[in-house]
Amino acid sequence: MLSGQQMRMFSKVDPSLNAAVRGDKVVLVRADPTDESQRWIQDHDNVGRVTDAQGRRAFALVNVATGKALVHARGKLQLAPYAGHDGVEISKLWSLGVKFDDGFCEVRDLSNMDRTINVTGGMGVDLVRYHKSELTYDFTVWKIVPSPASDPRRFSVPMTATQR
Repeated sequence: MLSGQQMRMFSKVDPSLNAAVRGDKVVLVRADPTDESQRWIQDHDNVGRVTDAQGRRAFALVNVATGKALVHARGKLQLAPYAGHDGVEISKLWSLGVKFDDGFCEVRDLSNMDRTINVTGGMGVDLVRYHKSELTYDFTVWKIVPSPASDPRRFSVPMTATQR
């Protein structure tokens, strides 16, 4: 099993929803620190010194529960088996765009930085897709932050404007 810091990934659209695996899809679900399908490893170690065209370090996003990596293939976001120690296919590699003041940034296809991971709908549906970059919208920017998986009492999510 891949080791490393476990992360949670959420969009600016609703920081109380994490990217998770349900079946063979990546969806947004209500944040739950006990749900391993919401935890990701941002694997830089098995990628080597690969960078994008702007010099930003490449990584694979591997789901802790399934061991599968996010893959960009033919314009779609998919999951595929991951064995980083055997080399990492370019379709499994991502890079981060420039971070905004609030810490959010695009998660970009390493080989085509004009394609990013975007949110397309509401909770629990197949909402995360691979799409053309639209940097000015909340549905195109993400945070990938450490998951408090080892201590659920430390888990918190930012309140949305409607919750305040």
